[in-house]
Amino acid sequence: MNNKPLLKAGVLLNGRSRPISILKGILVSYIVLIPLFALFALILTNMDFPEKYIPTAVLVTTSISIIVAGSAATREVKSHGWLNGCITGIVYILILYVLSSIVHRDFSISRYMLSLLGLGALSGAIGGIIGINLKKGSKTKSKVKK
Repeated sequence: MNNKPLLKAGVLLNGRSRPISILKGILVSYIVLIPLFALFALILTNMDFPEKYIPTAVLVTTSISIIVAGSAATREVKSHGWLNGCITGIVYILILYVLSSIVHRDFSISRYMLSLLGLGALSGAIGGIIGINLKKGSKTKSKVKK
């Protein structure tokens, strides 16, 4: 009997991913997101910023925040940074969806929501790759100095 799919599915529970790491990454990303949105709000209030670019600016800001989340979440994992980052991005977007749905009292799933979920997964995976490589890069640099 071939157990490879079971082993691959168990990767997340065998010390390679920790839910606490994912939650820490999301917390760090919200800490990054709040000042970014505050800066964006200042720009909107004090400058002549075209309204048609607001959704794009929100998506870019959210993407940056998710990349930070993915990177922060993978600092404590040994491998599969892209997968951990992807999960972090999906959880990040799901939290935003639930909070937004509660505020607007509308839990419908739209094409926009599905696009955000894809953006979250992709941005998180990119952040996870960055986080794993930054961690590996710092270990390599410390070995070279010795």
